[in-house]
Amino acid sequence: MSTHSLRDRRKNLGSVVRQVAATGDEVIITDSGTEVAVIISMSDYERLHEHADVVEAFRLRNLRNTSFETMSLAEMLDAASMRRTSRLKEDPVRRSQIE
Repeated sequence: MSTHSLRDRRKNLGSVVRQVAATGDEVIITDSGTEVAVIISMSDYERLHEHADVVEAFRLRNLRNTSFETMSLAEMLDAASMRRTSRLKEDPVRRSQIE
């Protein structure tokens, strides 16, 4: 993995991208010393998305296996109203917009 400043890479971004594609190495791009982006190969990108899909599938399976408490529509509205009221108390800007 290498690090390059955005200012230095503007002129030869194409060569950096081709190097990443050929070697699979990652390149970190900095802007004024702050890491702002990463260039990775397409295969690494696809692998990251595959892993994210697997994690999401596990999360959804766990949700399906969780028991839920049933409640009436009135109870749901009361619960939603309580949450809304507590958020309004915490955010005076939002409260003033609604009032």
